[in-house]
Amino acid sequence: MTAQIPDDVEPVLASVAALAGQLTGREGNAIREHIQRLAQVLAAEGPDAELRERAAGELDQLIAAIARLGGARGPVAKAIRGFNLVQLAAGLRTFVQYLRAPSAENQAQAEQLIAGLQGAPALQPVALDELQIDDRVESLAVQSAVRQGLAGAELARAVERMKREMAGFKRELEARTQREGHRTRTAGEMQGLLDDLIRAGGALGALLAAERAAIMEAFSRVDLAHMAAGMRAYSLWIPASMGSDPAAAVAALRAQLAEALGPPTEGDALCSEAERRAGFEREIQAAVDRIFRGGAAP
Repeated sequence: MTAQIPDDVEPVLASVAALAGQLTGREGNAIREHIQRLAQVLAAEGPDAELRERAAGELDQLIAAIARLGGARGPVAKAIRGFNLVQLAAGLRTFVQYLRAPSAENQAQAEQLIAGLQGAPALQPVALDELQIDDRVESLAVQSAVRQGLAGAELARAVERMKREMAGFKRELEARTQREGHRTRTAGEMQGLLDDLIRAGGALGALLAAERAAIMEAFSRVDLAHMAAGMRAYSLWIPASMGSDPAAAVAALRAQLAEALGPPTEGDALCSEAERRAGFEREIQAAVDRIFRGGAAP
């Protein structure tokens, strides 16, 4: 009789990712390597049975890496304190059991498990303004090393070398991710202020609604300093617009914002999270690949 499959895979994979995050050196790299290999398998094309077997194989190796931590001493033992390694490995073994189950009875459950693995947050990139550059650099470095056939101690040495060479680039990206997060939130605040006035109705609200897209297009493509200037211009315009001719008031707002914001100098602060994140990860991946090819980070 087979064990009952968990309702979803997210808690177990989240625990594995958290465990890897507590570890440095070869132990953490080994777990991160297997997580990345699993993600690559799940994103691959191929027959369903082959996909399940490859995923099960990666899970087997992940279980073995976790099991090796059971005898850890010193700093490693301290880092993993609070993690139930036996329970974590048992959960992963349950996944393997269902992935390899040949019976028609278990087919639907195995397909459900694959879908759960593919959608698990632990195997997805994180939100842009929560992007932990150290973690992403290390994760992408492991992927690059794996693609070049490195493994074990050789992989660990390559990843550590890359992290040292990426230090300056990492600091720049960290600052930029924070700025982009602030720009996104500021653009969202401006959008909310416009929508509040539009919802109030009347002639002014109707005219402002027609200009909303153009205003936000201009506002979302400037830096934080110009966004702040635009917010000040809008806050001063609101009391001045009361009792004025609505058309003249909206025209005045457009002119005042144009002066405060100036020309576009940045990407769209309100583009999708996936687009912004993908752009940053492309930059990180390109820098990592350059270092592995023998170049230097920009």
